[in-house]
Amino acid sequence: MGSTFGSFEIGRRALHAQQKGAQVTGQNIANANTEGYSRQLVLMKALVPPAAPGVETPPGYGVAISDIRRIKSEFYGDQIMKSTTSQNYWKRVRETLDGIEIIFQEPEETGINTALNEFFDAWQDLSVNPESHAVRLSLREQAEALTGLVRDIYGRLDELKFDVRKELQATLTQINTLAAEIADLNKKITYLQALGQKSNELLDQRDLCLQELSKHVNIRVNEKVGGSLEVLAGGCILLHDDRHFDLEISEEGGKLAVCNEIGAELSIREGDGAIAGLLDSYNTIFPRYQGALNELVFNLVQKVNDLHKNGYGLDGSTTGIDFFTDIEEQNANTAALHFSISDAIKDDLNKIAAASQADHPGDGSNALKIAQLREKLVMGGPPGDETTTFHDYFRGVMADLGVEGREAERMSLAMERVMESLQEKQESISGVSLDDEMLNLVQYQHAYNAAARFLNVLDEMLGVLFSEIGS
Repeated sequence: MGSTFGSFEIGRRALHAQQKGAQVTGQNIANANTEGYSRQLVLMKALVPPAAPGVETPPGYGVAISDIRRIKSEFYGDQIMKSTTSQNYWKRVRETLDGIEIIFQEPEETGINTALNEFFDAWQDLSVNPESHAVRLSLREQAEALTGLVRDIYGRLDELKFDVRKELQATLTQINTLAAEIADLNKKITYLQALGQKSNELLDQRDLCLQELSKHVNIRVNEKVGGSLEVLAGGCILLHDDRHFDLEISEEGGKLAVCNEIGAELSIREGDGAIAGLLDSYNTIFPRYQGALNELVFNLVQKVNDLHKNGYGLDGSTTGIDFFTDIEEQNANTAALHFSISDAIKDDLNKIAAASQADHPGDGSNALKIAQLREKLVMGGPPGDETTTFHDYFRGVMADLGVEGREAERMSLAMERVMESLQEKQESISGVSLDDEMLNLVQYQHAYNAAARFLNVLDEMLGVLFSEIGS
């Protein structure tokens, strides 16, 4: 290789190396705006001839491509996935809380607190005019409005809860699709590595799938020797090499969980991506606010009915009937769903027990007692030790809803800013700079021209040599 002919091999290798450098630069430029693409860097090494006794060592064997390296920070990549997971959890929780706020419509005039006030106002009016048919009719209408509003809100909460379940199923379908795609990429990557090759583009595709997967669930990624990945979600295997394990919903006692196809339940905690937000919404947030509404209704029905049954109707007879349809203790957890006026009150306004005495139809003292429930401590503790009124209890529930919503929004925005900052740092490392690539292209072009000139000089030298020999 120290001969003139051996120098041609040095030139040939130089041409190929610089040409490959230009090709990689062109690939970087072409993908400057491609999502998930990591710029590539051509690494070259000088080929050193082996040393042999008594043999003159040539200057070298030329150049070879040692690697085409994908420039990417694994640290920032992992941090981006973690912040993406957390941000999507808080984003999904915020969407649930926003939806609940819209349904409750507080503190708007169409909300429950306003309807509850108008209901007690109607009892107050009846205590002043207990014999008025118009006042009794107004009371029944206000009660109908209150019960109808509560049932409507409860029903819409149920619908929103059902939508969350459907969204969870759709999210699991996306996770399963991404897992299958990553498993397929694993297969291709390990096959190439077995052949001593690699594809940086396939690695970029796999990283992009992992980042998309991290939006939905908290994952842990383990890279194996052959280049394939093992992915764990919620402490359970999601995919291994080219095999993936589909996720599905399981339900027990009205609560949802997520299992893989071999029956292992994922351990989903707060902050573990969109499915954690959906599970928390279904299992915790909806039961909390529906439970608060049920508790309000159950106590209101019991307190009003207890007073009403001891009063007297307009005809002077004790009614002994409930104003609202009675709700038994075992049905307290669905009280809002069954909140309605009793049939007796619907059929006969004279049955409204405004009086406390049988022979005083103009007595409105019992109606006044019911109206005064508005200011009494009737909730928030065990019987006999209540700490709050109906209005204050419900206002507290709505205040908690507002605080939770603001906290979820704050956390979502905070994690989004963290994620954007990390993405900027990752982009500064992995992103394609067109200015830098153009400089590289010029460098490879000049090196290629120089290698071509070198071969041309060798050709001229051989031409002179053959000419002298021929003469």
